[in-house]
Amino acid sequence: MASWVYRIALLIPLFYWVSQIFFGDLGAEPTKTLSHWTGEMALYYLWFNLAIGALIGFSFRWPAWSRFLLRHRRYLGVLTFLILVIHLFMYFALEAFEFNALEQIVTKTYLIFGSLAWLILLVLALTSNNISIRKLGGRRWKQIHRTVYLASFFVSIHVLLIEKTDLIKYGALVSLLWIVQLTRFARFLKKKMQKKSGPKGRRPKSSGAVSPVN
Repeated sequence: MASWVYRIALLIPLFYWVSQIFFGDLGAEPTKTLSHWTGEMALYYLWFNLAIGALIGFSFRWPAWSRFLLRHRRYLGVLTFLILVIHLFMYFALEAFEFNALEQIVTKTYLIFGSLAWLILLVLALTSNNISIRKLGGRRWKQIHRTVYLASFFVSIHVLLIEKTDLIKYGALVSLLWIVQLTRFARFLKKKMQKKSGPKGRRPKSSGAVSPVN
């Protein structure tokens, strides 16, 4: 039951946008408004997914009632990308679907970073299924999906370059995100180093011979 409520709740912004298109007031520039809404919501969903991943990395003990969040991370990821597809469509609509829109993607810095993030997330969305996991193998699939951190880095730069009027708000959100992620990465490196060095306090059993000291 909780899983279905969660899935439907994530779709509420889409229902709201549709209702605003037909019955609401999107202001003087409706396409620009929708472009902003879709970009912002995709950003929140991406960060929410990364926050779940961070809690997993910190070995958080999930209560039984909340474990549906783990099961539906791929659903959240695919939905995030679908919102980004709408966001990209709104960008082209703002530019009247002219060739200039494509030209700007490879010339304007904020669009370059946004496009790189979009392409990475496209790959992740296309491989977010059981068939891809079987064909790629669990280990390779995980390696590919770790590129979400690179995508989130590109998204962060894209947002900070474009949201100049709300720089404090988005700067704080980006800072919080990366403090958590860097802390998680430092913890991961520490664990890896401990595995390489072996358990502390244990020494190999001696057979009576004196081993050389390296």
